[in-house]
Amino acid sequence: MALLGTLLGRSRSVRPSLLPLLDLRSAVVALRSGHGLAPTGSGAVCFVADGRPGAETEAEIIAGLAGDSARRNLVTHDAHGRTIVRCWRENGDLGWLLDDLVDVNERLAQAGFAAWLSHTTIDFAELSDMRHPRLTMVYRRERGTFYPYAPRGTRGRDRAMELKIRSSLTRIVPMESDISRWRPV
Repeated sequence: MALLGTLLGRSRSVRPSLLPLLDLRSAVVALRSGHGLAPTGSGAVCFVADGRPGAETEAEIIAGLAGDSARRNLVTHDAHGRTIVRCWRENGDLGWLLDDLVDVNERLAQAGFAAWLSHTTIDFAELSDMRHPRLTMVYRRERGTFYPYAPRGTRGRDRAMELKIRSSLTRIVPMESDISRWRPV
């Protein structure tokens, strides 16, 4: 049946996975050596709550309590109606940060909010200026792929840098091949 479906142009829906998010640890060496970028220890999970009344509050509580039990995540809203759950780790500890981000995603999905999850981001900065992120790696859960977002100024983006990052990480983590899907975050 799988062969017939392929021949007829049908595709199976891929179950969203968080495993590629954990694989980002392998990309740190390429980003540091090839681009002078290091993890800032900051990342976020973004979701859009719609539908059930009061569900947004429930999702926010779940997201705020996920991750390290010693501290709470910061839950905010943006102008586009998205809820942002900001997680951070001191010393740019990417391993623990990724664990926290996966935990937020998993807890929201297990509570029935999987359809609301939009994307997860991880910030990187130049080694000389760790307070100002230069690159955000965006993970789209439903596609299981990453894409780089390199903001420039208040409204621009550094496409050349984004393409270089994609080129250097293609063999390390699954990268989104369709550039039209690379949205600012």
